[in-house]
Amino acid sequence: MDRLPQVQTRALGSGVALTLGGCPVCGCERRLRVTERNDLSVVRCPQCGQRYVWPVPSPEMLARIYDRSYYQGAEGSLGFKDYAGLAPARHRMFGRHLDRIERLVPRGRVLDVGCATGDFLAVARTRGWEALGVDPSPAREQALAAGIPLVGQTIHDAEVEPGSVELVTFWDVLEHVQNPVADLRRARELLSRQGIVAITVPDSGSAVARLSGDRWFGYKTAGEHLQFFSAATLQKTFGAAGLELMVRRPVAWSCTLGFLVDRAGLYLGPPGRALNRLASRTGLGGLIVDVPQVNQFAIGRGTERWASSVAA
Repeated sequence: MDRLPQVQTRALGSGVALTLGGCPVCGCERRLRVTERNDLSVVRCPQCGQRYVWPVPSPEMLARIYDRSYYQGAEGSLGFKDYAGLAPARHRMFGRHLDRIERLVPRGRVLDVGCATGDFLAVARTRGWEALGVDPSPAREQALAAGIPLVGQTIHDAEVEPGSVELVTFWDVLEHVQNPVADLRRARELLSRQGIVAITVPDSGSAVARLSGDRWFGYKTAGEHLQFFSAATLQKTFGAAGLELMVRRPVAWSCTLGFLVDRAGLYLGPPGRALNRLASRTGLGGLIVDVPQVNQFAIGRGTERWASSVAA
């Protein structure tokens, strides 16, 4: 049975409160069971189709997931054994994201939500962006050491003037939050008139996910990931936040071969572990690979009504 790392399992079992409530996208209080992972339920909203973890573990339990071991020495499918080792892959991927973004908005202020060690902001800064970040995890220490200005821990406590940011980014972040609509609404408030929001999230509607059904590997991250977006529910999430979805497309996720085969060992059983051993012996673990059918990339801007209210 899939389980959370020991500290999370112990916290959940000791009576830490769970957060109840309706669908995080449309508020519907009906739900249909999809699967069980990590002693948590993944459910589907019958009204809008969003899939999410319910009940949501308490903030105290979720905070324990993102301790120092999340970035170095993770257990199972939660976190990273060597987050720093993936930096070259992330830099390449972030460069591609910025190529798309810079066709739509001039360089200016960018706020990266969940900036972790600051890799995206370091890339953006070399391209002429004014970099700002927020992150609540211990990874923020590395961002500060790299000279990245941090203006808060979450987008809700970010010390940024409304209407002053050209770009707000959520790279593989919205799937981790309890209320993605609220986070996007706050991002919308911070945007300048011409500003945009750019995100990536795992694609629960991809061909791989559809073929896998309730055995999709994405569900193994339940607890770390609280939301599972399809193209349709992502559009509804943007709309609920007052954002027009301008771009939505599948996008590859960049990682190292070593990371990929490590996950294959978790998801594919004995064949995956054999592949892991082979990669270790050949010394190809640091090779950067782009994995298709994992993420979706989206860009949104404030609706006309919102833009008019800001201008007024």
